[in-house]
Amino acid sequence: MKHTNFSLRVFILLTGLLLGPLSWAACNYAPIPNPHPDGIGKSYCDRQISKVMGWQGAPWLERPQRLQEERTDLLIQKLNLKPGMVVGDIGAGTGHISTMMTERISPDGVVWAVDIQPQMIKMLQKKAESLPKGRLQIRQSSEKNLNLPDRILDVAIMVDVYHELEYPRETLQSLMKAVKKGGKIVFVEYRAFDPDVPIKALHTMSVAQVQKEAEDLGLKYEKAESLSWQNMITFINP
Repeated sequence: MKHTNFSLRVFILLTGLLLGPLSWAACNYAPIPNPHPDGIGKSYCDRQISKVMGWQGAPWLERPQRLQEERTDLLIQKLNLKPGMVVGDIGAGTGHISTMMTERISPDGVVWAVDIQPQMIKMLQKKAESLPKGRLQIRQSSEKNLNLPDRILDVAIMVDVYHELEYPRETLQSLMKAVKKGGKIVFVEYRAFDPDVPIKALHTMSVAQVQKEAEDLGLKYEKAESLSWQNMITFINP
């Protein structure tokens, strides 16, 4: 009996070393029988996935009040971007954030702007035409693949995007392949449970939920910072 218990302990220890923490099992997809109207009828890691804000919402991304309401200037400042960096804007939409970042990484840096909606891609291409050639690179993603080159990004940012991804696990894995080892992946999400944030609940996330899902895939938590409406949560790509 003692030999059996010892063998079992050895097996558990070796399994943990080879596979890592077993908490990964918590982050699975599951159907939701009676989904929220703002959701897609599927959960991930015990979180309802929200519907995507369609390209028809482009004016919201470009509204004049955005700088004051969301302090996008403070967001860019906190990214600590440097000239020559290669940066990814995942779910770039109209390119509002992409354009702001190009100013920080010039003259030799590049911003890769990624979106899944063809209409948004057209808007991004139009913005790219107004910038120096090659400064803003455009990629159309699929539901699971960002279609980015491997190990090209120093920093990647997702601004109010991650909670809308239909396949967050696969998309984040794709992003991790595109970010250099030791590079940073930054989630910017509207703050959950805050009555002062005028955003629908399914379009918000807590720091704890983001951390749970990111660490599940091996990202290393660095810090969380508050903006006016959002949390900015930074991870290191191992």
